[in-house]
Amino acid sequence: MSIPPISLIYFFYGLAFFSMGLLVMVEGGRSLDTRLRRALRPLAAFGLIHAANEWLEMYQGVAVLLGQPIPAWLFGVHLAMLAFSFVSLAAFGSYLLAVSPTASRLILVVPLGLETVWVFGLFILKGHYPAPLIWNVADVWTRYSLAIPAALLAAIGLVIQQRVFRQAGLVSFGRDALWAAVAFGWYGLIGQLFVQMTTLP
Repeated sequence: MSIPPISLIYFFYGLAFFSMGLLVMVEGGRSLDTRLRRALRPLAAFGLIHAANEWLEMYQGVAVLLGQPIPAWLFGVHLAMLAFSFVSLAAFGSYLLAVSPTASRLILVVPLGLETVWVFGLFILKGHYPAPLIWNVADVWTRYSLAIPAALLAAIGLVIQQRVFRQAGLVSFGRDALWAAVAFGWYGLIGQLFVQMTTLP
């Protein structure tokens, strides 16, 4: 039996996120900018947790191919990891947007607000979809309500950060931050908007 191509995609996709998270975790603490250093912590969490989530999806795909049952609690773990990774990404973008001490104290309201909307939406969806469909619908809702806003927050925050770099004379860092902003914008608008087919629009 050959390994399905989608499983390999999940593996390398997860490896990319894991490498990013590990690199940010190791190098992020060296930044002299307190605001940037604080922002990089949730970015590292996003990379590592999202990598684990991709590998979990890889496992689920292989289990289905082998005819092995997937316990219901594993779907719950997958959904929780997916949501927490996106909340971490939202925290990263929010910290980058906090350009004043007052904003720094209030900025976590943004990811917490997104999480509240996500949880409220799950309760509504649970009453409208049967058990066999709810996990797939919840996955799509998580990407709509958390992933897209979080990726856009990260993109906007990185645009602001590239201006900070350029003002400090770090032109190459500013260019890298701008490319990262483009990547997160693409990830949010394209990668998360076109999701698996469900009855959720």
